[in-house]
Amino acid sequence: MKVLEGKSITKSYDGTAIIEDVSLYVKEGEIVALLGVSGVGKSTLFNIMSGLEKPDKGEVYLEEECITGSAGHIGYMQQSDLLLPFKTVIKNVMIPLSLSGVDKKEAYSRALGQLNEFGLGEYKDMYPCELSGGMRQRVSLARTFLYGKKVMLMDEPFSALDAMTRRDMQSWFKEKAKEHNIASLLITHDIDEALFLADRIYVLAGNVGRIVLEIENNAQIDEEKLKKMILEKVR
Repeated sequence: MKVLEGKSITKSYDGTAIIEDVSLYVKEGEIVALLGVSGVGKSTLFNIMSGLEKPDKGEVYLEEECITGSAGHIGYMQQSDLLLPFKTVIKNVMIPLSLSGVDKKEAYSRALGQLNEFGLGEYKDMYPCELSGGMRQRVSLARTFLYGKKVMLMDEPFSALDAMTRRDMQSWFKEKAKEHNIASLLITHDIDEALFLADRIYVLAGNVGRIVLEIENNAQIDEEKLKKMILEKVR
């Protein structure tokens, strides 16, 4: 079942075309990677898929309901963890619940439960500056998961981490996303990351961003062959 779908999305700024006729989808419980070089329009597409911006043409559907230009339906995790430095871990995780009008006591209880599930309960009273980069990203992911949405958009969330921490976080995220049956659309410019995480991969390329390749990532296709196919399109 398609949970999130963008149909024929086109966007320009000041008369300059950024993306054109882009269509893609994410199924329930699926991790999909959107791969492309910097400046090709990946973040623009995400802003449209999340409802933060309206496309010039095209529509966005969440479970067959049109949500074009309407924010708040989808969890959106950007490159920075966006944790507020003056709030403790648990108060940071409570933010989306508080903004949704959830009672403070209930929000605290639900946030603590999420932190415990993610192995973060012992850090609840610490501040972001006291945590490593990987731990901050875990807290940010816990907050996004707690937001309770069936779909998560992730804009290069592991790019600022060192190589060892990045792979640990990728493995941890993959496990949690499957465990919670979250449909995830992930921006990356890293082919290895896309191949490690994704069930399917879209390649966005060109002077005006268009989908130039969609591939299933499965064990039946040699990884080196997949890399070659992607490199031929992404350049």
